[in-house]
Amino acid sequence: MADSPQSPHAPGAPLDRQALEALKAIGKALGQMALYKVGHPAVAATIEAARENLAAALALAPGGELSIGIDRDKLILNGRVVGNLGQLPASFANLFNRFKLTSLSFRTGLGAEELVAFCELAAMRADSPSAADPKGYLAGRSVTNIVFNEHVYREAGDKPGEGGVGPGEGRSGAGEGPGAGAGEGGTAALQAAIQGITDAIEAGSLERTMIELVAKAVPDPVLRKQVIAQVMKLLESDIAKRVEQVTMPLKREKKVLENERSRTDSVLSTMVEGVVVVDDQGKILMMNPAAEQIYGQTLAESAGKAITDKASEQFIVTMAAELSTPADRDIGTAVKLQGAADTQRTLRASSAVVKTEGGNVVGLVSSLPDQTKHRELQRMQRDFVAHVTHELRAPLSSIRAALEILQGQFSGKIQEDETRMLNAALTNSDRLADMINSILDFSKIESGQMTVYTKAAEAARIAQDAVDSLRPWARKKRLELSLSAPEGLPLVEADASRTVQVLVNLLSNAIKFTPAGGRIEVKLAKRAVGNQGFVEYSVADTGPGIAKEEQGKIFEKFIQIAAGETHVGGTGLGLSIAKALVHLQKGKMWIESEAGRGAAFLFTLPVHVAASAEAAVVRTKPPPPRAVPWLRRLFGLK
Repeated sequence: MADSPQSPHAPGAPLDRQALEALKAIGKALGQMALYKVGHPAVAATIEAARENLAAALALAPGGELSIGIDRDKLILNGRVVGNLGQLPASFANLFNRFKLTSLSFRTGLGAEELVAFCELAAMRADSPSAADPKGYLAGRSVTNIVFNEHVYREAGDKPGEGGVGPGEGRSGAGEGPGAGAGEGGTAALQAAIQGITDAIEAGSLERTMIELVAKAVPDPVLRKQVIAQVMKLLESDIAKRVEQVTMPLKREKKVLENERSRTDSVLSTMVEGVVVVDDQGKILMMNPAAEQIYGQTLAESAGKAITDKASEQFIVTMAAELSTPADRDIGTAVKLQGAADTQRTLRASSAVVKTEGGNVVGLVSSLPDQTKHRELQRMQRDFVAHVTHELRAPLSSIRAALEILQGQFSGKIQEDETRMLNAALTNSDRLADMINSILDFSKIESGQMTVYTKAAEAARIAQDAVDSLRPWARKKRLELSLSAPEGLPLVEADASRTVQVLVNLLSNAIKFTPAGGRIEVKLAKRAVGNQGFVEYSVADTGPGIAKEEQGKIFEKFIQIAAGETHVGGTGLGLSIAKALVHLQKGKMWIESEAGRGAAFLFTLPVHVAASAEAAVVRTKPPPPRAVPWLRRLFGLK
């Protein structure tokens, strides 16, 4: 060619540069859309940069049109070779291969929505129905300024004349037709023409076949372009009419579904302002500000957590048991309701769903209780229980002190029956004191006033203190009580006195329910979950065990489970308090049991991790001073 398109002084240099920048931006956007959606800020910025460069190039292009083609590794712009294909991202070349493009044209007036629709088409999966009919997809999105396969280019190595490689010229050359030439040349031309048409038909592309047919029938490039445009317009119009006829019933059904969805959405948005979006596992993806207020946490704090974790006395969560939508079977219609039983009963009795005859939800009638009054009544109840139980402790202490004085003064001086009555009074006063302490502890836990003071503690020492305190009781019931703790257990981060209280509670229950001659084992073991270390405590007995159906409520307040045929009195708060104290120390508690095979209560405490400052002090601690004999000190010698 007379001028090199890569030369900065060539007439086409600004146009080529703007067009290359636009194509690079389109290729970059297609690469980004493999990871992000078209609405992502990075993708939107890249598409906008491509549109701006295309607008600038179209302003410089003759006729306001850019026609891009690819021949081997050459990039053709409006009939001129402007560079190598390696200058563009691979995703742009893949676009030509995927849709079997001979050319891609952009016209003046190209809008942002048209370019977005084009990028969405290019980023679709190969098995998408829209990808099988790209021109139909673009027409459906009202894209008129981006055209596929409008021009046919010669190979970059051909030299048709001073005009170079130009649009509208077939690979076999302008003017060549099925009857051109004579002898061997005419036969070769005829074979080439037939082969081109055969290749187009075998490729399965109607558009390419028509272009090949018109190219062989109309030698003149200008007339050929007009004929192809007219034929394609007629074909597209006919296809559009047939598609409209076939899809009209589907469009009507779609509109009905859209209207029903719109009505349901409007009702729901009026009933509840908060919206929470979850994935197929019920984990939170998005929350609006109103939902954050209801949920009591920000999106940053809640993202990735299961929505059912919030279920409590103040919140209930109602969700379908099956969140995904299967395509090969009927979906399960079960619904899970999680939350406190009292809250569930209150909300069930205060809400009514309004439906149409067809079963569609159209409204809700609600009568919710005054939450402020409800919480105030709960607070007053807790305060009353705490005050009464606290006031009972003083007279109870006086009664027990008087009984101990009587026992000390009259021991051996009163009858056996009187001694038995005195001992029973002391035992019952101790039991009443334990009940009062349990109620006070539980009141503190419910009101959030219970505190634990954790620090580094020896795991085995805590267990030993609890076992030693109850060993006489176990021996009196003829029970074998043992402790097993492996060597080298790490320190735990715990409140030692509260943890002893937990173990004493578990051991007391085991002693109560284990028949004479039974065995109770306390075991310690080191465990790890990820990078977090724990020490696991286990209190196992050979008692009657607890049935599976009863284990779910064993830790509920004021609940007592009869183990076998044995039922022991008490407040039913011991296990609730024990579990709460373990959770306050960042551990967890659970039960493993089968009816008739004993029960094992287990809980964990986190391993103590020394702070870096403490570790530094330990590392830099000076060695102890060397002892000097007294005789050397006497004479001032060291």
